[in-house]
Amino acid sequence: MTDLMEDTKEGEDWVIFKNVTGSDTLIAAIHGGNIEAGTTELAKLTANLGTYNYYTFKGIRRTNNDELHVTSTNYNEPTLEEMQEKVSNSVMIHGAHGNEPVVYLGGKDSDLREEIGDNLEDKGFNVEETPDYLEGRSDDNIANKNGKKAGVQLELTTALRQSFFKNDDLSAFNRENADNWTGEMHDFAEAIHEAVH
Repeated sequence: MTDLMEDTKEGEDWVIFKNVTGSDTLIAAIHGGNIEAGTTELAKLTANLGTYNYYTFKGIRRTNNDELHVTSTNYNEPTLEEMQEKVSNSVMIHGAHGNEPVVYLGGKDSDLREEIGDNLEDKGFNVEETPDYLEGRSDDNIANKNGKKAGVQLELTTALRQSFFKNDDLSAFNRENADNWTGEMHDFAEAIHEAVH
């Protein structure tokens, strides 16, 4: 991640937004903006519900934002690492491919992971078993670098993220207007918030 940041330009290729509230919980979207569309907005909404710490790395290029994607096990961005050291609960929100609205739950924090899963199912979301390559159980995964060495990684399919915005429109222009955030997105954020609480 540090190599990527040296080879690209802040404010031109990407931006980082954070809010440190003193909470023991961090909600983050490390592939936000135009990298995995919809993850920044969900992370922000969830963090606001519980006044949790918030972090997002947003790709802001018009094209080729996938070049800004660094895997979670190589995510050594200093601001996020420092924020992680000060919390016990971490929820990392990611995007996955998929034409069906599905969320996959990973990470090493089994208690919080199961609580989030139960809450999401209660609200009608489709929670499925996580494929091996998305399970987020590595000690090197940024999700698991908090105070208890265990976090939660949520992987939301494209179809699920589309449902969070009016007209299923994942364009930056549509996403960044909170008036376009649907009840589905609010329900999803509420499920995470209730689980953490």
